[in-house]
Amino acid sequence: MKIVVVIPTYNERQNIGATIDGIEAIVSKIGPKHQLEILVIDDNSPDGTAELVKAKGQEFGNVKLLPNQEKQGLGAAYVKAFKYAMAKLGADAVFEYDADGSHQPQYLPGMINELDKGADVVVGSRYVPGGSMPDNWGINRKLISYFGNFIARSVLWAWQYKDMTSGFRVTKTEWLKQIDLDNLLSRQFAYKIHLYYALHRLGAKIVEFPIDFIDRSKGKSKFPRNNIIDSLRVVFTLRWRQNEKLFKVLLVGGLGSVVQLIFYNLFRLRMNLTWSQNLSIETAIISNFILNNIWTFKEKGWSLARFIKFNLSSFGSLIIQNIVLFGGVALLGQSIIIENILVTVGIILGAIWNYLMYTRVVWKTK
Repeated sequence: MKIVVVIPTYNERQNIGATIDGIEAIVSKIGPKHQLEILVIDDNSPDGTAELVKAKGQEFGNVKLLPNQEKQGLGAAYVKAFKYAMAKLGADAVFEYDADGSHQPQYLPGMINELDKGADVVVGSRYVPGGSMPDNWGINRKLISYFGNFIARSVLWAWQYKDMTSGFRVTKTEWLKQIDLDNLLSRQFAYKIHLYYALHRLGAKIVEFPIDFIDRSKGKSKFPRNNIIDSLRVVFTLRWRQNEKLFKVLLVGGLGSVVQLIFYNLFRLRMNLTWSQNLSIETAIISNFILNNIWTFKEKGWSLARFIKFNLSSFGSLIIQNIVLFGGVALLGQSIIIENILVTVGIILGAIWNYLMYTRVVWKTK
């Protein structure tokens, strides 16, 4: 297996030499069936980082430098390096690896061994048994890290993972090639959350490997000030995208519910219970069809056949709502307040049926 360790740098001359030496020291422990190369992508560092990497390339035959003239962020640098590693170096797997010494090379053989055992992605995790955060981190920084992971796991409903913000990860390139790397939601640190979730959604087998994360000893932290806001934006955008259709159907259905209640009460002034109920339902059906066509499923287009199918698929909701209304009136008696409560309950129960029909019948995606 061809494995490429990708290391982004900017002004890391103080650290990059020791980082490369540390990786080279454990190459022999990886085993003969794997070939390991180091790819440093440098964002035009003014401190001479690139020159030191070139010297290491002459010392070791497996160190490559990828100059990056435009400093666009950590995520952008990784994407460029991933593409280069896959297209030019023939990488079967790529590591994301920090230049500052916070990722320890002693974990590389164990993480690669997990790939050999069938994992598609191996994440260096601080939060599984055996892993840890730096002792010298203050309580504030530890809480930010912990709650950042908690929010990502809860919003994305990915409780099986413990560390979704880890920057130490190895991924088989057969999975990376299935991801639109150019359109990750962040070019900064939060890229790793989107990439992690995309791999999860594809069905990649993700294994968390315990690591002791240590803080850099030289140089300044590259942690951007807006990282928390950027990470929250990525997490909630991913959640919206995943359930966009559901959220839109609920909003449209909510408006349709208001329409139905208004017309029910208007019809009730002049008609009996049966006509009021079913005419108001049909009014809501027409409202929902128009709004879903305009907004929720606008890519599907308009057609009379779809409108007929929409009405037929809503028949189940109509039955549910009538059972709730007439059954409730029989049990609780008849008054305008009871009727409105029962109509509302019926709308809610009918909405579940409608969502299933909308996504699986009327506007289904092949």
